[in-house]
Amino acid sequence: MAIETGRKGEISTRGHIRIGTVVSDRSKKTVVVESDTLDYFPKYRRSARSKSRLHAHNPENIGAKLGDLVEAAECRKISKTKAWIVTKIITKAKTHVLAARGGKSLDVEAERLKKAEVKRAELPPPTPAKEAKEE
Repeated sequence: MAIETGRKGEISTRGHIRIGTVVSDRSKKTVVVESDTLDYFPKYRRSARSKSRLHAHNPENIGAKLGDLVEAAECRKISKTKAWIVTKIITKAKTHVLAARGGKSLDVEAERLKKAEVKRAELPPPTPAKEAKEE
């Protein structure tokens, strides 16, 4: 299967296919996809959960965003960390997306940053280190 990526032509996929959630879309053409796995260890009769994060190429015609459930396929090495490509979006993210770090919504995080900036503006300017040593 080949996927059209734009100016450099098609990229053929091969090997594994993973389904996961986009946890970061900060880079221009790269997304970080996190997939959960459940492994069973028969020796201990227990299951263990684990996560794997992989960097995947995000073609312009697909355009996956934060919170989307996507399918990523293995392909040739695109860069140092990218050897996967997003093939399709299974479900789009809801309007209220949770941030990957901290579990706070993006709106709440933005409000917290604004409050921190206001508090910094209210503080008196710091005294220079030389004046403190002379006294």
